[in-house]
Amino acid sequence: MHILTRMRPLRRILFVLVTLVVVAGGIAYFTFDRILKRTIEDEGSASLKLTTALNSARLSLFGGKLNLNRLSIASPQGFSAPRMLETRDIDVAVKYAELRKDPIHVESLIIDQPRLVIEQSGGTLNFKKAAERMPRSEKSSEKPVKLVIDDLQMKDAQVVIHPGLPGVRQEIVVQVPSVQLRNVGKGRGAQNGAAMKDVAMVVITALASKAAESDSLPAQLKAVLRLNAGQVAGMLGDPKALTTEAGKVLQGELGGILGDKAKDAAPAGRTGTPTKR
Repeated sequence: MHILTRMRPLRRILFVLVTLVVVAGGIAYFTFDRILKRTIEDEGSASLKLTTALNSARLSLFGGKLNLNRLSIASPQGFSAPRMLETRDIDVAVKYAELRKDPIHVESLIIDQPRLVIEQSGGTLNFKKAAERMPRSEKSSEKPVKLVIDDLQMKDAQVVIHPGLPGVRQEIVVQVPSVQLRNVGKGRGAQNGAAMKDVAMVVITALASKAAESDSLPAQLKAVLRLNAGQVAGMLGDPKALTTEAGKVLQGELGGILGDKAKDAAPAGRTGTPTKR
């Protein structure tokens, strides 16, 4: 009886300590999620020069999984749509240790239900204007986050084309079932992965180019989308530095994004409509 009586206070102490550890761990976990959310928003906004917002970021406690809910990128100034790109969920498979490395190695990045709005203002498409606004140089004091992504997928995407583009009198919605890119930021010449802004523009231009394959679009509009997508690809630097599958996947299925055809695209400028010969 004396032993049991002495054990009771010890059990209470252990219970209190365990409770404190669990509570402290929970606080640290949710604090890290908030820090991660803020980091992604700040990095995206700074590198794209467009407001980037995220509903929530949740890092799994028991595995290397990260969920980003409702990521959105605002339209450049002068365009009507509040958001140029928005997603439902982004599921990222990444090990904890990688989050502290440079570049960060991501095993897979799956974007669920991305929605891209394409519109024209002043003779320029919105995603091309966004690419023109991105800073060309990197300051040492503001080193961007770099990524290497083994497998990048977009599922159940929508590309919404506003009136005002060639042959478009009313809004057109193009369904894009799936897009898959491999080895992003891992190609020849990619010394340190791809910056987040470049990954964002790869996603946007891939969706635009994939939409250009739709039979619901007039031929002139298809040509405009392909031309602008190719020009944006050229702005991203060495195309093969972003993906080793540039020639096979992006140049073929996606109409030349980040492939050798990007080098043959017309010079950057206001190119809403191709020049007729």
